[in-house]
Amino acid sequence: AVSSHPSVIFDVSFWLPDADNSEMDTSNVYDLIRTVGGDLVEQVSLTDNFVHPKTGRRSHCYRIVYRSMDRGLTKDEVNVIHDQIKEALQNELKVEPRI
Repeated sequence: AVSSHPSVIFDVSFWLPDADNSEMDTSNVYDLIRTVGGDLVEQVSLTDNFVHPKTGRRSHCYRIVYRSMDRGLTKDEVNVIHDQIKEALQNELKVEPRI
């Protein structure tokens, strides 16, 4: 089933932990985002895999599409969930937010 309600799209960017600087298993990120966001997360995709030219540090950017099957979502409502996802990424995967 496809929802007729509009989506809300947010990105989350972070630096990988130094120990995982070469690469991070994206399935761990997808699973964590879907666990925290639940049914409101419609899609997750890795949109950028960047290596800083001077430091060699790697960052990832993920695009998260939020949508409800039965109602429209407000940006404020999605902000709360998105903040919970960012906090879980930091706590569980030890990433550093990229601002």
